[in-house]
Amino acid sequence: MKIVVTGCNGRLGQASCEQLLAAGHVVAGIDAVAAAGRPHKVIIDTLLDPFALHRAFDALGGSADAVVHLANHTNSMVAPPEVVLRENGMMNTSVFMAAWQAGVARVIFASSIQAMMGGVEADGQQNQRLPSRLPIDETYPGGPTNVYGLSKILAERSLDLLCDPARFPRGDSVPPMTAVSLRVPFIQPPKGFEMGVVRNVLTDFIWGGAECYAYIARDDAAEAVRLAVEAPTSGHEVVWCAAPDPRIPETIPQLVQRFYRDVPGVEECLRRDSLMNCDKAERMLGWRATRVMRDERARRGIPPVVAPAGA
Repeated sequence: MKIVVTGCNGRLGQASCEQLLAAGHVVAGIDAVAAAGRPHKVIIDTLLDPFALHRAFDALGGSADAVVHLANHTNSMVAPPEVVLRENGMMNTSVFMAAWQAGVARVIFASSIQAMMGGVEADGQQNQRLPSRLPIDETYPGGPTNVYGLSKILAERSLDLLCDPARFPRGDSVPPMTAVSLRVPFIQPPKGFEMGVVRNVLTDFIWGGAECYAYIARDDAAEAVRLAVEAPTSGHEVVWCAAPDPRIPETIPQLVQRFYRDVPGVEECLRRDSLMNCDKAERMLGWRATRVMRDERARRGIPPVVAPAGA
């Protein structure tokens, strides 16, 4: 397949391009920032320009089979809230409409856990609210608490409509567009993953507690991107991909006892030994997390951190 990857020089972008190339796909990347030594064609351009993606199509001979859209402001703190919301919206609109107009068959969108619940807010404070129910999956009701999350859920809604041929027909000779929005939590690069494995400090609720300390290893996230490109799905699907364990060195029963024991659904989490439910990702994409911190701790003989009585 011929694939355009936006944000190709970012953390997830580089890993995704490498996996797509290794699987035999032809890749052209587009990014606002240059990076040396990339193993594929890169167009330095801004997606705030609605014609930028069309120029990337030209680099692939005029069209593409799929677009992987990873380029966005990365959180609600990198710019004033109105800038994050406006510019993420502009980038998403530019990509989705260019793909729809060009007859691209498939769009993969990097959405976020923050489309469902808040993370770090624009003022730098952590959202300390408990989740409304557990385990976390893609059916969790959308409830962003910052403009970054809002931009993601608005993009998902746009794809719902653009992938509906009854609302946005592309003509008799052009099949409907399909899309997968991958809702992912904090993406751990290899160094961050290693730091999480060896961490031995009891964690305060403020650090990621509202998100149940969810994470995904960077290469697992890139694999989810590749599988979403290749999966035979229809319409627009939202899929949650996360590691089964928390990114902190405490067990699920201990975290439940400390923080989540009164949250509806926690009994299922105890049965699963996970606060996450990624069954849809496994069923639809064939994806399952393979880089798991607690497995690596067990391999090295690193015990969980135990909270003192009454903590």
